[in-house]
Amino acid sequence: MRTKYHNKISKKNGFKKGHKSFRTKESYRKVGKKLSKALKGNPLLMGNHSKTEFKKGTKAWELRGDFNSGKKHWNYIDGRSKEKDPYPIDWTDTLKESVRQRDSYVCQICGTHQDELDGWMKVLDVHHIDYNKKNCNPDNLITLCRSCHVKTNKNRGWWTKYFLT
Repeated sequence: MRTKYHNKISKKNGFKKGHKSFRTKESYRKVGKKLSKALKGNPLLMGNHSKTEFKKGTKAWELRGDFNSGKKHWNYIDGRSKEKDPYPIDWTDTLKESVRQRDSYVCQICGTHQDELDGWMKVLDVHHIDYNKKNCNPDNLITLCRSCHVKTNKNRGWWTKYFLT
């Protein structure tokens, strides 16, 4: 049943009883034509790429660099990269395994056991609580499943407080 509120909203937005949807086959065709016209000649945005299109020196290679490097790269963080800020010598598989063992092979956020993991990542990640790669003190390390580890890369201040309390 429609209320006075619903009637008010529909009048405000221009939708009335029997209003035709703007999503018609014809509108989709028009959008498709505009897109194909705009993408024409751009090898990155068109389908069916061959490996040879992306070799150095080609137009595709030049276009790729425009949006996939430096500050424009989707994973850019304040100019930091693995090459500039590598893990220290102390960061070993033995250290990571000892942290997993200390935490009983359980994710410290969701409680998933390492044996329950499936897919390509069957081992729990070891996370730096203070986000400092060089601080390999076991008290600064915690065991997380991949799903939870990804979540901790946003709102770092909040997660640091969460783990320290």
